[in-house]
Amino acid sequence: MVVHKKSLLFSALLMLVGCQEVTVEPLQEQGRALCRADYQLCVDPILHTDINNNGLSCSASGCHNPASGSGGGFKVFVSPAASSTQMESNFVAAQAFANLDQPVNSKLLLEPLQGISAISGTHTGGDIFPNKNDLCYQAVLSWITTRVEQQDSPRCGQCQPVELSRCGF
Repeated sequence: MVVHKKSLLFSALLMLVGCQEVTVEPLQEQGRALCRADYQLCVDPILHTDINNNGLSCSASGCHNPASGSGGGFKVFVSPAASSTQMESNFVAAQAFANLDQPVNSKLLLEPLQGISAISGTHTGGDIFPNKNDLCYQAVLSWITTRVEQQDSPRCGQCQPVELSRCGF
């Protein structure tokens, strides 16, 4: 039997108040979405750039490419067209590796960060971000930190793309 947190909260509330009439407002998770437009403009390009001048990118064949990558559960299509199914897939994949409660603990940031032991072993792609001040690290962190209520929120689509040549080692 699966018991949901909201059900437990409601049951506990009923026990506390006994038979008194209570109005229970639905829980609202405002600001719990990540902006697709900011992902497309400021994060997705990072995944397709040869950051460390080794001829590879996150979406490269043998890395996180869905067709031939070996990079675990994180898969991204190579340079998808704006608003395409592949772009949506990349957004969903990146979002799945974001920790909305503690953005700095997002697997999307920790796995490629130098000096951090990868969550699931070593990041075979090597260290991508030399430190937390890296411009690309900061761009991804900003995307995860800037949550929106809806995709048409005024906060969505406001990111500033980083100069990719200034990222990494």
